[in-house]
Amino acid sequence: MVAETRPQITGSDLARKVAGLARGERLVVLGIGREGIGAIVSEDFDRDRSVLLVTGDNEPTATAVVDRLLDDLAELALDRWPRWHGLGKPTDPVVADPWLKAASRRAERGLPPRFRRLGQERELCRLLDVLDQARVVLVWEVDPVSAAHARPVIDALEWCGRHGVAVVAALAAKPPETAPYDRVLYGARVFARTDRAVAKRFIAPAGAHHASVIEQQVAESLARDVELKDLFVCNAPVLVGAWGGTARVDLLCSAHRIVVELDGPEHRAEPKFGNDRHRDYELLTAGYVVLRLTNDQVAADLPLAIEKIRTVVRLRRGTTEGEP
Repeated sequence: MVAETRPQITGSDLARKVAGLARGERLVVLGIGREGIGAIVSEDFDRDRSVLLVTGDNEPTATAVVDRLLDDLAELALDRWPRWHGLGKPTDPVVADPWLKAASRRAERGLPPRFRRLGQERELCRLLDVLDQARVVLVWEVDPVSAAHARPVIDALEWCGRHGVAVVAALAAKPPETAPYDRVLYGARVFARTDRAVAKRFIAPAGAHHASVIEQQVAESLARDVELKDLFVCNAPVLVGAWGGTARVDLLCSAHRIVVELDGPEHRAEPKFGNDRHRDYELLTAGYVVLRLTNDQVAADLPLAIEKIRTVVRLRRGTTEGEP
């Protein structure tokens, strides 16, 4: 008997496939879970799609799973208010749309824009509209062992697909070729795990330096400064974006929500230049002020670079005092 073979998909191909899903299209991946797919997508700095890792795996019915999804979408809509897709400027009058008017009033009062009497189908479409439906991908975790747990999730993701939503089904292991798994196994791909470079497999402690000599020089100068010592951590992760993404920054001052980025010459050209601008936006909307210094500036005048950092720290502290 010939063993069944399924097409494989690598991490980079997975990120591109997720980004390219059309409305209503489905991708099924075996051998990786929802969080694993989320981590791969988060590392793709060229992504222009929003991805939501859907919860509700333990709900008893598809209706309950979708209800949890709608709760999450309403919370996201509230978090993004008034930056809703198609709404225009916050000062613009709301167009003659009863749902949009009612949703805006709730959001203005700090309430999620959920209207359960509207029906799940209409709520899904309206909530995704304000989040830009064409750019949202839902990633679901399907239990590969318990058919009872898997069935409501499969029902729910199929329902979303029928209503024009791009969906990804993640199964950490290959399930049996029986119901309800037979409904998602057609066209499924197997995640191909590859050995990452040793530098990426080494997880340094928070504050550890990587190869940048400039970063080490700045960090050492900050550590010697009476006013600035103990404020900054090197090579630190920062949570950004409404979808739970993570950015790793060169220098982070959590106390005053300051990020210092030290850029080499490679940051002057695309795609890094554009990626940097997008990450600055994500950090700004997460409440951080970003100071960018080039390696050439630091190498030419390290004391001046430290003074620029000091000025930003004092600005964020809200003081104008002189030397401590």
